[in-house]
Amino acid sequence: MEMHTCQVCNKLFASSGPRICAACMKRLDKVYERAREYLRDHADAELNASSLAEAIGEDVRDLEILIAEGRFERDTTAADPEERRRQQLLSAFQKSLGDSSGSAAADRRTTYGRDRHGRD
Repeated sequence: MEMHTCQVCNKLFASSGPRICAACMKRLDKVYERAREYLRDHADAELNASSLAEAIGEDVRDLEILIAEGRFERDTTAADPEERRRQQLLSAFQKSLGDSSGSAAADRRTTYGRDRHGRD
């Protein structure tokens, strides 16, 4: 376990995982719940971190930390059918690449002995 400085409150704490102390993580989880409920109830609202913070009565810095962690993701593909189709085509293309390269890689595999010494 290593000593880290909390990214939120700058206190020193021991952790092998996140760089945010347990007290700040607990507070951020509560802020996240309030923000998620607000966003669910106001799905059409065009918000940024400061307007969301003002709407739910929380500190904008907490919301910026949550955004930086990737906790808030808006599904833009659901609203745009063309973008959804692009994503489906990309997924199918990636799958086809994975299938073809997997069989070719299986044919090229050899053992150390065969590769080094020509043995079976």
